[in-house]
Amino acid sequence: MYQHHQDLDIGRTIAKRAGVMALQYWKSGIPVDTKSDASPVTVADRECERFIASSLEEAFPEDGLLGEEGSSKESRNGRRWIIDPIDGTRDFVRGNPAWAVLIALEEAGEVVAGVSYLPALNEIFTAARNMGSYCNDERIHASAISDASQAVLCVNGFNTVQRYGFSAGLIAGRC
Repeated sequence: MYQHHQDLDIGRTIAKRAGVMALQYWKSGIPVDTKSDASPVTVADRECERFIASSLEEAFPEDGLLGEEGSSKESRNGRRWIIDPIDGTRDFVRGNPAWAVLIALEEAGEVVAGVSYLPALNEIFTAARNMGSYCNDERIHASAISDASQAVLCVNGFNTVQRYGFSAGLIAGRC
């Protein structure tokens, strides 16, 4: 058995439960607050992070935590779970299904395993060092495309893409 098999199993279970919680809010619509960095946050973000953090702490009491919405705990063993309870909150509040529950495991400063659950699409992606990557338990791999003219790029806002050197050409349609 691979080193992170149990970590992924537990992470997958927690991500799915958090996703079910978030889906209830997503279907009903909720108010949005703005964080100090101008990014949106909802009660769903905060409640899901509390659930994920407490579940991980129960399963791995020696591990540390770092959450987008403020969860934090020092590690006693060099392992730390990194949590984004709703990655894509802008999509979440707009009713777009392109949001995910993200949970990653870091060891000695390197991410070694992760789970990305897209509840509205019922897709769960998992990956771990030396185990490969999977979508809904089917092996996946990186694209073999080597020519940028054949590639696809997805962005969720012009303000985000403007941070990159290629943005002027992209927005002007010259990439």
